[in-house]
Amino acid sequence: MAFQASKLISEFDSLIVEANKAEAVTFARIDSVDTCQADSLIFVEDESQLPKELPAVVITHKNVADRMTELTCCVIVVNNVRLAQAHIKQHYQDYDSADMEWGAVHDTATVHASAKLGKGVRLGPNVVIGKDVSIGQNTHIRSNAVVEHGAVIGRDCIINSMVNIGYNCQLGDRVNVHTGVVIGNEGFGFAQDHQRDFHRIPHTGNVVIGNDVQIGANSNIDRATYESTIIGNGVKLDSLCHIAHNVHIDEHTLFASQACIAGSTYVGKRVMSSGQVGILDHLRVADNAVLVHRTGVTENIESSGMYAGVPAKPFKEYVRGLGANKRIDKLNRQLKDLKQELQQRFGK
Repeated sequence: MAFQASKLISEFDSLIVEANKAEAVTFARIDSVDTCQADSLIFVEDESQLPKELPAVVITHKNVADRMTELTCCVIVVNNVRLAQAHIKQHYQDYDSADMEWGAVHDTATVHASAKLGKGVRLGPNVVIGKDVSIGQNTHIRSNAVVEHGAVIGRDCIINSMVNIGYNCQLGDRVNVHTGVVIGNEGFGFAQDHQRDFHRIPHTGNVVIGNDVQIGANSNIDRATYESTIIGNGVKLDSLCHIAHNVHIDEHTLFASQACIAGSTYVGKRVMSSGQVGILDHLRVADNAVLVHRTGVTENIESSGMYAGVPAKPFKEYVRGLGANKRIDKLNRQLKDLKQELQQRFGK
């Protein structure tokens, strides 16, 4: 299928600074720089990435476009190439989760009579929808997913295979839940008696997830002991993240793979975290904090900035500590060499 470059420009006018040679140009698909062909659209952030044989459309920065004035392809200038790639590729070449190979509701799906399904809802093989569940329009729930009683799912969501959404949990609109996720599992809470035996504390709260959230494969979000575990609008969780009971992650925060956040911790807005970060319970992480290098957060982070180490400390302080450790190692080696030299000269 051919797409008109001029139509792309009009549809994404807010992203585009300028464009040329768009009137008669069409493209058939979006490709990488390495695999592009004559009818491709590509995204280029640096002039060195330009292929020898140029495709139909190149989306790039102005400094690159200024060097392409003699080329015959359509050149579209944007301020942020990655952001343009996100929006444009979603529109033209996103993954289709509709499972169109069968009907809207597969014959093997089990739907309670009290459940409410919005217009355009699609249910795959072996999906289970419990009592009093509400699912918004155009939401896709794929094979072997389970939505327990009383759960609410908004519109335009994608619930992938083998997902379990626990009872009374709430998901907003445009939530993308990847394979194997568990939302609303009972939290890890136990009380000890005088013999130090453990007794389970029931967790009877729920999980509330905002709009435009993505939850990576095999992640787990525990329900609250009371009230709610909260995942704010726009939060992005990578695969294998664990969010414990009563955690509150505020809007537009991102955690990379294997992050673990213990119970009743608050994580602020626009926090970014690299992989394998751990945060202890009942703490607060300030807005706009950046956690790197497997940070271990053991105390409150009160202000924005970059943090690293265990326990977490401001990044510059962490780097100074690494330098000090290297100097200590060097001194230890020098001391060992001096000791050997003295032994050789004077014996034991």
